[in-house]
Amino acid sequence: MDAQTGDRLVVQSRRVGTAAQTGEIMEVLGSGAGQHYRVRWSDGREAVVYPGSDAVIERATGTAAPAAAAPATETHTVTIRLDLEEDTDQCRAVATLRTSSGTFTGEGRARRNPADPVVPMIGEELAVARSLASLSARLEQAAAKAIATRESRPLHLV
Repeated sequence: MDAQTGDRLVVQSRRVGTAAQTGEIMEVLGSGAGQHYRVRWSDGREAVVYPGSDAVIERATGTAAPAAAAPATETHTVTIRLDLEEDTDQCRAVATLRTSSGTFTGEGRARRNPADPVVPMIGEELAVARSLASLSARLEQAAAKAIATRESRPLHLV
């Protein structure tokens, strides 16, 4: 992304039905592929932002920034291991991901209400979804910690 002070950063929400966040770029930090920004969001908060694929730069005049030449891309394949333990009343799922920076684990549980019929697939789906959400949160925490070691000011991941 190629942005300048005064441009707008628009970040699409990860949740359906939630509006995109918009903010003014107050300062351009870093350069090249490591470029990131100090942004003042529409609600007045300020944050250092490392934009992802869900972000778009709008020029101060309101037109979208021209697409930059595509950077060299790297392709990585990762495997998430899911381990399930279940009986007729509960299910536990553990999601494990190994990366070059460490091993991350998330756990999720689901319990059947005694009044509900026994449908194991429902418990598995809930436990797996919860374990992946937990894993996702741990990965974001690790990314924030890694970024914080390189920044001297408070940051907020968007």
